[in-house]
Amino acid sequence: MKLAAVTSLFKYYPLPVALDQISRAGYEGVELWGGLPHGYIEDFFDNGRINTAIIKACRRLVDDAGLKPVQFLPEQCFYPVNYAIGDAPPFEGHSLRKRSLDYFRRAVEVTAALEFPRMCVTTPFWGWVQSNGEWRHHGKHDLEGVIDAVGQINRHAERYGVEIVLEPLSYLETTGVETLDEVGALLTGVGSDNLKIMLDTGHIHVTARSLGRDSTEYFRTHIEALGDKLVHIHLSDNFGDLDAHLVPGEGSFAFEPAFSQLKAVHYDGYLSAELMMFGANPIPPTPYDLLVATREFVREAESRG
Repeated sequence: MKLAAVTSLFKYYPLPVALDQISRAGYEGVELWGGLPHGYIEDFFDNGRINTAIIKACRRLVDDAGLKPVQFLPEQCFYPVNYAIGDAPPFEGHSLRKRSLDYFRRAVEVTAALEFPRMCVTTPFWGWVQSNGEWRHHGKHDLEGVIDAVGQINRHAERYGVEIVLEPLSYLETTGVETLDEVGALLTGVGSDNLKIMLDTGHIHVTARSLGRDSTEYFRTHIEALGDKLVHIHLSDNFGDLDAHLVPGEGSFAFEPAFSQLKAVHYDGYLSAELMMFGANPIPPTPYDLLVATREFVREAESRG
């Protein structure tokens, strides 16, 4: 299976360095992280219009590194965007939601300009309500609001020829789409061939544990249910408790049976290493070594699986 890597592992490195090290580590493709200094959305715009010189320069860096442009991943977990937010005094929730959706629309336009075929979208975390002057978190998932928002983003993407790929998160990160049932509800609600799904092995591990399920079985259930809707996979590891984004093999997710399951359905998308600055690698001085370790682990697990 083809290997890619997300540039966010190199968030403290210039983009040319990140791309060069991903290429030298033996990866075929790249997911461009849409955060500073690699590709923050607003930095591609000048007075409200896309700066074509910056776009061309960015794409040239990807091409010069010999990497296939796989997917654009606008930062959406740590930046101030949340299209599912409700009341948020002193600010008006509807204004924050509108600004957040506008952010994703601009991200679609950047993705198209860069000529990346796909853009990743996740669902936010909220669930706060105020009653009798008290704030409480009810934890309920707002599928109706998420379906509406993702539908708006997807319709904009259709106009630009960009495929939207929804990534389910874990309960630690979302009150939107987490489980396979919620993925199904989203696909049905949006009802578009342009909307696809990706999985993250780390998210599957955490969600399965929270549901009292076996993560190997839960991963297989996703693959069987999604069919050709499954187009991309993030590789990360953990121990089922935290979304730690460790190097595969450092946690307890069973990769060998997962790879066997993917082979059985002739999965032809990318396996994309999404390692983060959590756990044992808060600021990795040698991200190249982490990518090499991931590649070697994957190839060995594939051969055994």
